[in-house]
Amino acid sequence: MENKDGVVYLKNGKLNITDPEGLGRYPRIKTGENVRIYINGKKEGKELVVNQDLADKIEFKFESITANKELKIEISDDKLKAYLIISLTPRQELILKDTEASNHIVVETESKAKVYPDLDKKEIIDLLDYHDIKFGIKHDYINQIVAASDDLSGEYLVAEGKAPKTGQDAEVIKSEKYKQQDRQDENFFKQIDSIDKGELICFKRELIPGKAGTNVFAEEISPPLVKDIELIAGKNVQIINNGLKAIALEGGQPQLIKRNSKVEVYVHKQYIISSDVDKYTGHIKYDGDLLVKGNVQDYFNVSVGSKLKVGGNIANAEIKTNGDLFVKNNIIASKLYIGNYLEKKVVANMKKIISDIENLKIAVEEIIGEASKREMDVSSFRTGKVIRLLVENKFKSLKNLIINTNKEIDKADKIKEKFEEVTPYFTNIANLERIKDERFLYEFKENLKEILTSQIESKGLLNIFAGYIQNSEIKIGGSVIISRSGCYNSTIKAKGSIFARNKLGFVKGGEYQAEEIIYTQSAGSQLGRTNFILGKQIFIKEALGTLVIKSEKDRIVIDPGQKNINYKVDKFGKLVQSDKLPNINKYLVGDNEI
Repeated sequence: MENKDGVVYLKNGKLNITDPEGLGRYPRIKTGENVRIYINGKKEGKELVVNQDLADKIEFKFESITANKELKIEISDDKLKAYLIISLTPRQELILKDTEASNHIVVETESKAKVYPDLDKKEIIDLLDYHDIKFGIKHDYINQIVAASDDLSGEYLVAEGKAPKTGQDAEVIKSEKYKQQDRQDENFFKQIDSIDKGELICFKRELIPGKAGTNVFAEEISPPLVKDIELIAGKNVQIINNGLKAIALEGGQPQLIKRNSKVEVYVHKQYIISSDVDKYTGHIKYDGDLLVKGNVQDYFNVSVGSKLKVGGNIANAEIKTNGDLFVKNNIIASKLYIGNYLEKKVVANMKKIISDIENLKIAVEEIIGEASKREMDVSSFRTGKVIRLLVENKFKSLKNLIINTNKEIDKADKIKEKFEEVTPYFTNIANLERIKDERFLYEFKENLKEILTSQIESKGLLNIFAGYIQNSEIKIGGSVIISRSGCYNSTIKAKGSIFARNKLGFVKGGEYQAEEIIYTQSAGSQLGRTNFILGKQIFIKEALGTLVIKSEKDRIVIDPGQKNINYKVDKFGKLVQSDKLPNINKYLVGDNEI
């Protein structure tokens, strides 16, 4: 007899079994999820060997799936949106699933019909009410949801608040004539006074308050605060129209200086020297704008409180300005101090000195105050002696901070004079006891704060219209723009950026440090290395000699011949290649708004 396995299958809910022949295997059945096997009413295991005699004795039992509905509310972090999360399980009438004839089958169920539970608007509204959601409920949308059929499981925005409307900060707008003056700076030799007496310098566009919003809990959301600006009349300026307009009382060069929430408006009379600065003029010191139509000759110094414009060359001179510098020809073997430049280390030291002196003041007041409470003889508590004790015991680092920072500051820096006044008290600590009025120390602190504030707010550019710069030292609180050929063997330190923007622009020899961007077409010399100290990014189209590029935490050497050198400083202070060119447009605009 031929050996043949038995088979089993399900058809329309009935179990059909064929026994094996010869040495064939008996069929087996295994139950799937939600199915149980019974023989003559007795529950069996999940798997069973069957034969024809059991066909009528086997019974399968299973339960239909009952409907289930779960609703919950989720609120966005800003409390402006409430979402209804619906999870529906349909009621299902189950039947046994037909199988193919096989020696081994799995008995499973399938749904004959699915009926999803209904949703009622009231239960949604009640759920919103339970969560205290009162504002921005989307009733029409909820009606659409409950009117739909089938599976509605999902996320629905059922309430939405009203976001606050951002207002607009107050702004100072320059007059059209002032803007034209800014744009004409490159042709400054045709220009004398840019603003006439009685003309509008600038006006204030008033702030527009924001509008409050409402979250889904019907709570008011305050709009972001808007910033106001106050126009302050400086020299030769009058503020009119309830503080909205600044008018020139004299003709001259306008200047706007922003200090926190105030904008100081000045008009500087422009002084014109029709020839050279030389032995006939002597050294020049002027608070306003200065136009020199000739040269600044060897060994003569110029210091101006605003812009300096030179129609010829600057050679072997020392130049100080608080505004922009324009040079038509060349700068040779000169020292330039433009704006307010301080080394990062000096800035950090100054911040620590300010903090220490502020805390020192508090400590002095506490000691004197405590002595008064105890009815002690306060006259014996000399301020200088108290300061010395505190500096020697509680503020030990202050002495070295002041002495070392004074050494670091260049003699040409404006703050040097203030440090020179204070440093002797710390060089010999006994001198502190001679202090009778500690206010001079607190005034020193305020001077430091003012210097740091002006450095942070400085937006000036140093525009150099020069054939070249050679063997010069430049420190600037803004950016250096070399418009023509380039720069030889110089040292430039810029708070902003350094650009040789001409198509043939170059930088050869020397050291160039910028906190922002360095950009030049070519760099380097066969005679030695050219050094760059980088704050953010550098781009050099071609290396003509060996270049050394440094960041705070990294250093790389570029060999001659390399092209498209493009590095940036990452968040760890390391130099990494950049896939984007530096954005230089913002440094090249003529109109520098506040």
